Amino acid sequence: MAPIAPGQLPAELVNLLALHSSFLTALSLHYAHNGTSTPADVRDIVASTTLVWRQRKVTCDDIRLLIGVLDHGPSGDNNPYYLSDYGRGKICIEIKETSEMMNGMTHMNEEGLQDMFKEGLDTLWSQWCTTQHIMSRPIAVPKRGRGRPKKAEIKQARIETFLDDASMSKFLAHLPLADVTTCESLTALAPAQEKGRKRLREFKESVQQGRAQKRTRPSVGKENEPAPTQNQQAPPAQAKITEFATVRKSNLLDRILAKQEAAKAGPAAPTTAELHRKAALQRTPEVLGVLSLLCANRPGMRVSFSTTTLLQALQGSIRSPISKEEAMQCVEVLATEVAPGYVSVVSMGAISSVVINQMMRPTDINSRLVALGA
Repeated sequence: MAPIAPGQLPAELVNLLALHSSFLTALSLHYAHNGTSTPADVRDIVASTTLVWRQRKVTCDDIRLLIGVLDHGPSGDNNPYYLSDYGRGKICIEIKETSEMMNGMTHMNEEGLQDMFKEGLDTLWSQWCTTQHIMSRPIAVPKRGRGRPKKAEIKQARIETFLDDASMSKFLAHLPLADVTTCESLTALAPAQEKGRKRLREFKESVQQGRAQKRTRPSVGKENEPAPTQNQQAPPAQAKITEFATVRKSNLLDRILAKQEAAKAGPAAPTTAELHRKAALQRTPEVLGVLSLLCANRPGMRVSFSTTTLLQALQGSIRSPISKEEAMQCVEVLATEVAPGYVSVVSMGAISSVVINQMMRPTDINSRLVALGA
């Protein structure tokens, strides 16, 4: 940066004003992409401000200082921003509910906020000079010459020449930082989080106590085995490991054999034919419904269908997919077990047909299926 000419603001204040302008630019970009209702994460704003400012890496304390100066100026009540803590190191910049930006105004008045920031610096400078007993004039007001005094303007950037670097460094060190308020949702979750932390502490303490007891517990050998005396040497560690592995292997083999014996003594698993029969029994109510619909379009009390035609009708009418073999098994189960008089399969050489006798239609199918073990 070029050296500051006499009569201009010190380099520290120039950098501070440039930092605030870069901060407003980064915040405007965030609101342009996400809207004013989305809180701005300070970590993202810090990274964006660093890219815009290009002087050094901006920190969270720098953002707190900028908002703190806005709060302590004469127009501090008009500052639309405040910091909110969301827990776990996440701090966001939010807009106050009383601000105009919450009423649908998305444009941010950067020039007005920059002027507000200068007014805040003037106010804080006057207060600091009063406490240090230093004769002061507003930072943004030029000094008076011989002629007519000039009117003070906020946009002017001049400072009294009697200031030194030490005074300005002390002044910047005493600038206030904005307070960080706790988010309402974090406050509501605080009791539950504290309860979880308490349980975690208790669990860790119990684990440590168990480990301490295990370390202090005297080593005990096998049952009915005398403890080794001082003169008697303990068996080697490798022998103990080998013996333990042998015992464990034999115990595992015993458990496997015991399970096999228990499986043999228990009820035998159903065969494939029994499983197919049970599946056919479970489909019989739906098959009976399809047969009733098919018989309704045929006159007479006895209706016959070719086996091929009936199987195709069942395959197209049943909701779940069914093969021809499964459909034929359902018909055979109906003819032999569930409803022998209602359904009958007649074969004459290579020709097979299914005969439905509507006079023998069963009434209580569910009880019949329960009795058959469906």
